[in-house]
Amino acid sequence: MKLIFIVYNISIEEDVQNILSRMNVQCFTQWPRLLGKGITTGPRMDTSVWPGANSALMAVVEDSQAKPLMDAVQALRDGAAKREGIKAFQLPVEAMTGNL
Repeated sequence: MKLIFIVYNISIEEDVQNILSRMNVQCFTQWPRLLGKGITTGPRMDTSVWPGANSALMAVVEDSQAKPLMDAVQALRDGAAKREGIKAFQLPVEAMTGNL
């Protein structure tokens, strides 16, 4: 199993949710409003000086789902979200309670 962690500008929430739906990711945990700074996107501090905010979510998926999900996020990053900002990280899941 893999944990996919995605951080993205809240302006592309619908695009990210469409990817999850298309990839049949049914379970995830989301942090709806995060502040931070990226190299290419600059600060998003939700202030008048640095407006905007990010969102993040994580999903544990089967190994077979991980690459297509990462590829879909990369395609969004290369296309419509290039200026808005999105990044995904893939980590191994060594153990978890319950079922996937």
